[in-house]
Amino acid sequence: MLKKNIAIILNNAFGDYLKSIGDDTTVSVEVGYPAEESFGDYACAAALRIAKTLKKNPMEIADAVIEKMDKSIFAHVKSAKPGFINMTLSETYVNECLNNLINDNNYGQNTAEPAQKILLEYVSANPTGPLHIGHGRWAAIGSSLGNLLSYVGHYVEHEFYVNDAGEQIEKLNRSIDAVKNGLPVPEDGYHGSYINDVAKLDGIPKELILAEQKKLLESFNTFMKTYASETEIRESGKLEETIDFLDKQGYIYEKDDAVWFKSTAFGDDKDRVVKKTSGEYTYFAPDIAYHKNKIDRGFEYLINILGADHHGYVTRITSAVSALSDNKVKLDVILGQLVRLYRGKEIVRMSKRTGDMITLAEVIDEIGVDPTRYFLLMRSVKTTLDFDLELAKKKDNDNPVYYVQYAYARICNIFFKLTEKNMSYDPKLAFDIKNISNTTTLHLAKFLLRLPDELSEAAKSFEVYPIVTYLYDLSSALHRFYYENTVLDNDENTRQQRLKLIEATKKVLGILFDIIAISKVERMWQE
Repeated sequence: MLKKNIAIILNNAFGDYLKSIGDDTTVSVEVGYPAEESFGDYACAAALRIAKTLKKNPMEIADAVIEKMDKSIFAHVKSAKPGFINMTLSETYVNECLNNLINDNNYGQNTAEPAQKILLEYVSANPTGPLHIGHGRWAAIGSSLGNLLSYVGHYVEHEFYVNDAGEQIEKLNRSIDAVKNGLPVPEDGYHGSYINDVAKLDGIPKELILAEQKKLLESFNTFMKTYASETEIRESGKLEETIDFLDKQGYIYEKDDAVWFKSTAFGDDKDRVVKKTSGEYTYFAPDIAYHKNKIDRGFEYLINILGADHHGYVTRITSAVSALSDNKVKLDVILGQLVRLYRGKEIVRMSKRTGDMITLAEVIDEIGVDPTRYFLLMRSVKTTLDFDLELAKKKDNDNPVYYVQYAYARICNIFFKLTEKNMSYDPKLAFDIKNISNTTTLHLAKFLLRLPDELSEAAKSFEVYPIVTYLYDLSSALHRFYYENTVLDNDENTRQQRLKLIEATKKVLGILFDIIAISKVERMWQE
């Protein structure tokens, strides 16, 4: 990873500089990208951060550190006000790295430090109705995050927790029974039009609905290894075993004829009831048992993706995991924000077909799997997502999905034309950038080399949208290169080297498409 390599160089230089002035200040070196491409390829602001401690001018520090740097991989290193160190890679080093990319079938993989066994739980909808577009967002983010974490070296399993017990299931059954008997659906029942469809089928309603949810998710490139059942937890005795386990650890007590979990021992604002005065378990109790099951299966890290309405649930469940694992297993809860659907500037609130909520299936039917996944991944999970259905259907460069798939198809089309024109290409030829070096070529080459850093940083943050942003910017770099360079040039050497570069670009685009699970389209037009 280039950032890591550059950080090592900078750390050594800062260490030598501090030693030369007799100071033992600790420096935190972070390598980023400059605000403008003209400033260089990489930048570091550590001189600014330590200037106050050292009581020195940050520009003076930056210049002194540059003097100490190993500059063998750089074309030039310069200081810039108010104290940045800007670095530009040499063509020789870029060429070396590009050849490594071309020859490495595992490029960007296995960078996780340390690799962990992770259980990723997401969607986890009640089997009481169709999946809505919010569930689709968790499906797109969860499946892509799992792909990303696996790519960088973690062992990841995908899981859907089925809330197939309790009052919601009873409401579903009462609603179905009412329809079957020609009676009005109870006021507190489910009134969606899908109830009539389910009522016409033979089988247990919750199982029929879950089967449809599974089928839809798989068509959406979301594959769960396990569908864990709340009913199974309740009926297997695991719930009682879990409460007994916590009791022996000193985290269970009785008060006011109820049974409580001492979650305040782990930072919760109050203890939580696990068994009511009526003797019934709360909804929280089987969730605790379910997470003990995760821990018992040997997972070292748990990730749950939930809707924003679960905000109050986070501390209690993280407290339970801490108690169950003696603080050895970490649970991260990712709270996803809402999706707002638009047609142009007009917000879409209800399904045109049924008058109910807009389902994930309806969106996919209208615009397709690839645009749906891409648009649901475009923004941070922490922000509300505005999703323009009309933009997602456009077949031009205004549509970001079309734009990135067009980049891949454009490369494929060049190779199709190569064959049609009986031109030669030697895939075993070493890449040599000096023969084709210009602004757009260097920009594309350097952008390709960012892949390991982009994947590693996104995996650490549990965010997928930076990968989508990088994919779009890489596609833009490819399009710029294409417009300013004739790839199938009559000059043999120029053609070979440009083909080598776009083949490397195709490889990186393919990696990114696989992570976010959208199609690698080879043809998008007829010529």
